Amino acid sequence: MTDQTSEHLDTRPARQPPGATGLDPDVEGLYRLLLSRSDATVAQLAADSGHSIEHVRTVLARLVDEGFATMVADSRFRAVGPDAVLGGRIASQLGEVLGEYEALRELLEIHRAGPGTGASGDWEVVTGAVAIRSRLRQLKAGAEHSLRTFVRPPMVLPVPEDRLHQDLQARGVCHKILFDRTILDIDPYAEYLQHALASGDEVRFAKRLPLKLLVVDERTIVMEEPGEGRPRAIVTANRSIAELACTLFEQLWSSGIPATSAASDGVRIAEDDAVLLGLLIAGLTDQSIASKLGIGLRTVQRRVRELMDLADVDTRIQLGWHAAKNGWVP
Repeated sequence: MTDQTSEHLDTRPARQPPGATGLDPDVEGLYRLLLSRSDATVAQLAADSGHSIEHVRTVLARLVDEGFATMVADSRFRAVGPDAVLGGRIASQLGEVLGEYEALRELLEIHRAGPGTGASGDWEVVTGAVAIRSRLRQLKAGAEHSLRTFVRPPMVLPVPEDRLHQDLQARGVCHKILFDRTILDIDPYAEYLQHALASGDEVRFAKRLPLKLLVVDERTIVMEEPGEGRPRAIVTANRSIAELACTLFEQLWSSGIPATSAASDGVRIAEDDAVLLGLLIAGLTDQSIASKLGIGLRTVQRRVRELMDLADVDTRIQLGWHAAKNGWVP
């Protein structure tokens, strides 16, 4: 190896670790740029990215090799839609699904807004609570066999309509509702929660949900679009994204806590802890509980904290719900 070659290799920039898409940040940056165009030449991409033509050509070759881009003419390239290239990968790597799902959703938005998406009808953006409510009702009314829903604060929609719900049940449509557990701590959402629990639907609670989501018949999804201002939702029937959404739902559903199950979690607590919990659920303050039990205030607070850890919950309201559901209190 000559000194000139050695010098050239030594001055190459260090390769950075891949991001959530599996691409190096430098390569992903060029993919994002290509996504925002219908197609582009090497020279155009070099000018827009500030890199040399040789560097852009090398990166584009890698994007083509990994399925993120195609060559449509000599020196002209087009991005492959992120749903096609990432959907299957993400679904097969559910151990890191939340981070990858966020990356996919961001790329999909760039793709949807770009001039190369055309009028395929794959994507629809609905803005405003009234419009979202109308679209959700239309999609639910057309369900044939299943609905799956993520519910988390803040909630901008009213309690579901009884008539529509009864019609769906009469047609045998199975509805699974997974609530973010923080909803237990917010009084204004009590009516929505009570309706779900009394509806006969399958209801569970998750420790944390990544987004609001509705999956209709495993083929159409509605998901929230993050951001400030008026609520917005994305509706799509894209097969890859629908499969990903179903897989995400089932993963989080399987680890959720059933809301209507009478089965105990198998955990036994001491009798004095059960008495303490009963007083806590009855609404007594920590100081009142300490006085009634003849123990110190700090002892009450410590035992409540230990019970919260045992139940794997974050708030006292959640502890009370968990205790009542699992027979920790009479």
